[in-house]
Amino acid sequence: MLNLPRLLTLSLILLTSITTAAEPLHLPFWDQNDILTPAGSEIEIKANYLEYDTPATNFPRSQYGCEVPRDENTFWVYGWRMQNIADKPNRTIEVVRAWTPDGLNFNEEEIVFSLKDGDWQGFANLVYRPTDGSLFLFSYSAGHLRVFRTDNGTTWEKLTDEAYTNHDAMHITWYPPWNEFLNYQNTLEPYPTRYPDNIGELRRVFSFLRSKDGVEWTSYAPEFLQGEKLWKPDDLDPVDLEFYRSIVIPTEGRYALLIQRYIAPPPEANSRRATTKHGPRSSVEIAISYDGLNWERPHRKHDVTLKVGSLPVQGPSIHQGKIRFYQPEGDVYAFDEGRLFYATCLGNGEFSTRLFTMPMQGLTLNVDASWPANQGETGRAYVMVEALDAEGNLIPGYERTNFLLENIDNPALPLNWTDHPCQNLAGQQIQLRFYFCEAKIYSISENK
Repeated sequence: MLNLPRLLTLSLILLTSITTAAEPLHLPFWDQNDILTPAGSEIEIKANYLEYDTPATNFPRSQYGCEVPRDENTFWVYGWRMQNIADKPNRTIEVVRAWTPDGLNFNEEEIVFSLKDGDWQGFANLVYRPTDGSLFLFSYSAGHLRVFRTDNGTTWEKLTDEAYTNHDAMHITWYPPWNEFLNYQNTLEPYPTRYPDNIGELRRVFSFLRSKDGVEWTSYAPEFLQGEKLWKPDDLDPVDLEFYRSIVIPTEGRYALLIQRYIAPPPEANSRRATTKHGPRSSVEIAISYDGLNWERPHRKHDVTLKVGSLPVQGPSIHQGKIRFYQPEGDVYAFDEGRLFYATCLGNGEFSTRLFTMPMQGLTLNVDASWPANQGETGRAYVMVEALDAEGNLIPGYERTNFLLENIDNPALPLNWTDHPCQNLAGQQIQLRFYFCEAKIYSISENK
């Protein structure tokens, strides 16, 4: 039986190698398609966890929405919040903004939009459209998506009170390949739920919508769904699993997707039973895509929020080597940029990269081969690298014995063999072969 996601992945790798030849070389290790001819111990592709980062100073108390350029050195961060949520006649949505030079220190908070509506629901998205510099507010009222727009950040125009009707959980993002808005929209479908919660015998799944103007939306079905319109849990998932909401991360020329998973418990076992039929949050999975449309889920059992315990509503903000997500009170969760996924193994393993043209600037290696403190000065992690020509033959001088890493953690380590800099191979078609144990190998990149 054909594996469509894998075929799509392989075709996209080939397409990328053709269409982005002028782009700086970057070979990340995100899935098994990125490693060739593995041998020895099993090579695993793993994902890192969100970690606590430095708390933001003077972050406007709000849900992070998006950022907008302010000048060459600073940018606006826009967020939203619901005021008087329990006082329905006075329920109000506000949009606030503050500027920052670095994503950690914020200045001059101000309210730029405020609108009272007793039917506001507790979810909104703020999205920046870079083609014309406009900013959009998408928010649900009584199940209807209302849309507002501003060109200057402070004067807002209502575009529609009813773009469409659906569940309020969504993730709208600007998708540059189409120059359109792309919406990973949570929706409900009838389902014989074993333990019905606040929505009864329905379950939460994903649909996909697209729009040029944020008002008129059309549904579409990515190829990986193989003709289906909805993205649903499958037979490899836990029984009762639902897809609650998502956040897209464009990075390293690819896309990652944070999927908040949800499983309704029996009512007697619901830790929230005193206040609601809605069960507690579940884990957050990270899926991968080469195009932001077709997804694979190799990390189903990995909860990226294990260390932080929750998932913010929108994001990320990517600056100074950090992929950051914000909580309303200013707590920041982050990945290190370029370190979402990595190749590793527990024993002596090896693999090769795909063929590539050695750039004039040479290469850097994003790697963590550090030794834990409990291993002292005789740690187990190491990395050796050799260079092979287009026929797979070892290039003299570039043997693994001339490139050995031990007890080192460096996101941009220059890749050079003893007395043989990689620039000597500039313009040649080569591939690298790694020999390693217990290290984390993230990517190979063109030296900047």
